[in-house]
Parts: sequence; structure tokens; C-alpha cells
Amino acid sequence: MIIIRVAALVFATLMAAGCSATAPPGPAPASTPATAGAVTSDHRALVERFVTAINSGDQAAVRDTFAEEARFDSVGRLYEGRDEIMDRFLVPEVIRAAGTYKLLSLTAGDGGRIVAEYDFTTGGGGREHFTYACTLREDRFADCLGRYV
Repeated sequence: MIIIRVAALVFATLMAAGCSATAPPGPAPASTPATAGAVTSDHRALVERFVTAINSGDQAAVRDTFAEEARFDSVGRLYEGRDEIMDRFLVPEVIRAAGTYKLLSLTAGDGGRIVAEYDFTTGGGGREHFTYACTLREDRFADCLGRYV
């Protein structure tokens, strides 16, 4: 969690200085855009499946919400592939921290992304507020950008 807070501080400092804190463009997996700028029932079902799985600590079910070749940019920390997303990010920083996601909103974003806004609380009482803006491949997350709000 310390890494996340340090990353948030660096991100906020860069934004205050007028710099860009986006990662360099890289190959993104093919995605299924949000239909005509709307969140569909399939999008909502995937996000709800992710929230239920992560809140229950079900690693296999969380893993199954991501495409095998998924990519996740968590405030500039890049994870390539479903295994790396799980092993280096979601398991140690969320599941082992007994984290709980509360979905606040789900909207259509730019580039065919669905944007889920969350409040996150750790088992130790830490709190964070962020969005995951993800493209989809079939019924799984393909390319996600995690940013603090």
C-alpha cells in the first residue's frame, strides 16, 4: 500500500506541475468497444463479477475476469499478462491486504473503455478512491488504466 501512496503522490505532483503522467503507448490487445457510448448489461456483469470475486478473496475467479494477454497500468506501474497482474498487483496489494472494493459508478469512457469508479478499503483501515478504465476482449478485461480520483 505504501507503493500505491507514493505513486499517488508522484502522480499528483506531476499533474500539479503540468506534466503528463501517462505511460508511453504500447500495444493494446484488441477490444470490444462500449456500445454507442453506453455501458451494457454484459459490462456491468463483468464488473460485478470482478468486485464479488476480489471482495471474497477468490483468486481464481478474479484471474478469470482478465484476458490471458491483458495489460494493466496502475498509475504508471505496468503489468503485462493476466499472471503478472495477479502475482505482482492484485494478490499482494488487494487480496492479501483484505481489501474491499465498493463500486460507486460505471460509465462509458473514451476509446471504448468502461470506467468503474471505486472506493477501496484495506483490512487495516486504509482508504483509496480510484477508477479502472478498461477495454474488453469478449467477456474479460483486456487493457486497464488505474488512476486515483
